[in-house]
Amino acid sequence: MSKRPTNQISRSSIYGRQFGLGQITPTPEAANCAIQIPFSQILVSESVTWTAVLPLNDADLAATFGDTVNILDSPRNVPGIQEVESTFGVNGILQADMFLVGFGFHLSAEPSTFVQEINVLTPAPATVVATPVSPDVFTVNDVGTLGLIGDQQLQPGIMKWGHSAWQAAWHFVNAYRFFWTVCQRHVLVDELAANFSYYGPFGAACAASDSEVDVIEYAKEINKRYRQLNGGGIAVPINARRVGSVNNTGGGYDYPGNMGVFHPTRDFDTAPLTYGGLTSGGAQGFYTSNMLFHKFAKPFYLEKGLPIDMSFQVENEYHHQQFLRHMSISENQGGNLAVVNADVNLTSQTPVDQFPTPIMPELTLDPANPDNQFSNQQVTTTRVIMKGGVLKFSMLLKGFEVCGPWRPYICNNLSSVVDISAVTTDVNVGRLPR
Repeated sequence: MSKRPTNQISRSSIYGRQFGLGQITPTPEAANCAIQIPFSQILVSESVTWTAVLPLNDADLAATFGDTVNILDSPRNVPGIQEVESTFGVNGILQADMFLVGFGFHLSAEPSTFVQEINVLTPAPATVVATPVSPDVFTVNDVGTLGLIGDQQLQPGIMKWGHSAWQAAWHFVNAYRFFWTVCQRHVLVDELAANFSYYGPFGAACAASDSEVDVIEYAKEINKRYRQLNGGGIAVPINARRVGSVNNTGGGYDYPGNMGVFHPTRDFDTAPLTYGGLTSGGAQGFYTSNMLFHKFAKPFYLEKGLPIDMSFQVENEYHHQQFLRHMSISENQGGNLAVVNADVNLTSQTPVDQFPTPIMPELTLDPANPDNQFSNQQVTTTRVIMKGGVLKFSMLLKGFEVCGPWRPYICNNLSSVVDISAVTTDVNVGRLPR
């Protein structure tokens, strides 16, 4: 989905956006006034922002975040990107010449994060069904007491909100190198993204605070996202605690062998939430710069109608794979659900009973008759990872539009303070924006 910001201005309201500060006829006084404006007070002239809602399916992730990522020149509809906000008429093509003083690359993720134990119901129900018993832990023997119907399965899982977005941001800037080329071969910037990226103004780690958050609202948002992607299951918050198991028939119920015993709980309704995020610099920072924008040593003159060739290219494959893993619905394993084990050579369950050697014997709740009773248990060791949150990528250009007679004036009189090496057409022709 694409949106054009509503900050468009009329041609009569150009003070601060055009070189000369609205004065049509060039004069040395107007030129000096524009040049001497403090860098922090110069407006952002052009920008493109991507909003990525986590997770992404693997096909969209591969199409958009492959070896080369081009945010500024991308089309208005990008695979896997929820929103594309752009000030351009055509992304990456200026409609007016530009007196460029600096640029910025901003990353903004969720301002908070938490991780919570859940269970995952597969497949995602297509119609209304009864919510199953969702205990904090359950064994293979317990499955029959959870209220599952048909082909339903309940798998232990982990729900992460915000965490994956933070991790993805950090790995992105360490995976990609940023190139900005003008006039095909003129390299304006060649730098590892981590060396100039700005992370959104959330608290440094030393300033982050803790609170409590309602789990069910976030589970609802994650389930909505997974349904959009045809994910393989839905998150079910914990609603019961396991207190043990029984072997015998009792209370009028027929227990066909060992079964778990549970009691309701609301202990998992809320989870500890950390406010704050990656810092943008300083002794405890992740990046080497904490500046919103980076100022060119010498302003650069860009002509309208020519592509702005900005791109991020993979330099570190380890960080690239970690970035993809944190963004992916499958942890970059393929499929529509991330089922993770601690090692490729470990099974998904603990061993079954190997008589006469007991495996995970559990003392049951049955009365001694006359001896204590035990039952060997087996548990699932894999975890389904479900994630949610937002990560935003923004490219921003800071400078002035150059219109009419200001073009030849700048090129002929200010070449000592402005880099005009990328100007390819007649500098003595005054041009208005389209």
